Amino acid sequence: MTNQLSRGVDTRSLLYRILESPEQVSALQQLPAPALTRLIHHVGLEDAGELVALATTQQLARIFDEDLWRSTRPGQEERFDAERFGLWLEVMLEMGADRAAARLAEMDEDFVTFALSGQVLVLDLDALTLDRLRSHEAQEDEALVDKALESSLSHELDRFLLIARRPESWDAVLSVLVALDEAHHELLVRLLERCCHQAAEFIEDNGGLYEVLTTAEQLEADVSQAREERREREGFVAPTDAAAFLGLARAGRVGEDPITRGYARAQHEATRTPPPAVDGVRPAQPASAMPLLHLLQEAEVLTTQPPVALLGDGGGSGTYASARVLREALAWLQGESPEALARCMRDLGYLSNVLLSGCGHAGRPLRALEAAQVAIATCNLGLEVHPEAGTDPSRTGALLLREGLVPAFGQGWRMLHEDVVMRSACAFDAALARQVPAGRGEAARARAELARDIAAGKPWASRKRWVHLAPFLSKAAFAAMRELVDECPAFNGAFLSTREQAEEARRRVGELLAPLSR
Repeated sequence: MTNQLSRGVDTRSLLYRILESPEQVSALQQLPAPALTRLIHHVGLEDAGELVALATTQQLARIFDEDLWRSTRPGQEERFDAERFGLWLEVMLEMGADRAAARLAEMDEDFVTFALSGQVLVLDLDALTLDRLRSHEAQEDEALVDKALESSLSHELDRFLLIARRPESWDAVLSVLVALDEAHHELLVRLLERCCHQAAEFIEDNGGLYEVLTTAEQLEADVSQAREERREREGFVAPTDAAAFLGLARAGRVGEDPITRGYARAQHEATRTPPPAVDGVRPAQPASAMPLLHLLQEAEVLTTQPPVALLGDGGGSGTYASARVLREALAWLQGESPEALARCMRDLGYLSNVLLSGCGHAGRPLRALEAAQVAIATCNLGLEVHPEAGTDPSRTGALLLREGLVPAFGQGWRMLHEDVVMRSACAFDAALARQVPAGRGEAARARAELARDIAAGKPWASRKRWVHLAPFLSKAAFAAMRELVDECPAFNGAFLSTREQAEEARRRVGELLAPLSR
């Protein structure tokens, strides 16, 4: 309770320090959307109404891209969170229904249509009446529909009947729609017509109006492609694309990767435009945003250590050792080709985003700092084992000048998978074969799943069931297996960055599992 109260006081203090200064308010509108998203998450969306009111429409659209789409695990396709959008509407209403409606009117029409269709079922009153007159349904079915309509939250607007799909956000949705009707009537009619068309198809596909009114299924629509293209230009990678890239890298096919080529094209085409003024407030210049960035770093909303800083001596906290080969090659590039160095820095950012979006570690998503550490460590490992690289920084630097860092990452990722993950998994399974009794028990089933996962090339897939295998290994051996037989392996609490560390990990596995083979 004390920690919660302390956090509440700190949050209010942070908000006060931002909102009391016109310079900070102006700087807020210059923040990149990911930074503003983290600030809103730090404060809590329900308490961030003043921040949301100050954000530009462009910022809000990018925040929606990040905040409203969720996946249950790394590498899985993200799905739109309609409940979260309803909460956003409630928070936006704190700035007034007219301003909230104006913000929606400035956003992509496809997105607004899709988002609203998850909140309301839109029916054409004239078409509904004609359909009922022509209906051949039984009278009792008509009565059921009438009863379902009467028990639903609904409102007639223009020639449409709006029916709540999410009662908890109905008041907010209706307030925004009424405000849109008053100030942007033509836009509202277009939105409702599109929602109505989608609803008609949805009703037909789901057995009629009564079934739709009495179930919680949501209308499926696809606006994710436009979102993915926007996020790709900003450096993000879709989870499915990230998982596909990592899968190709494990198979040694990173050179055939269309995902990275598409990313490079998107980065080349990306253009940065300053955000427009909102409500008479001019956006801050980048230099004037620095005090706000420092304030957010002080409050631990933003990290004070960019990924590039991890290339310093020691490789940053949490890494196994310094990425010496990579550091020295980049230092050589700095003198020979600043453009190639900049490309390598972009590659590191891209690879970090791939890992963040498509890879798990220890049964959870990677954290941002961890993703940067893994990208650096794996690139260093890849350069060590690359046949054209070596200990000479000029030779390795020349390789980076030609290829960038993505192929080096592919080399390292493949080695980790084949020489560390799969070897450890096979040794794990062989040891268990001598220890786990055959039968139908939980341990036997867990071992059988492990064998299937190894055959599929994903030995970490059923790691949650390994708890049934723990009694057959020493604590040290089981801990090592959980670290090494992982989508993103580690050893002694850190990510592997050199061939020597990979060899040490293999030796340690042999030592720990040897007693089980006797």
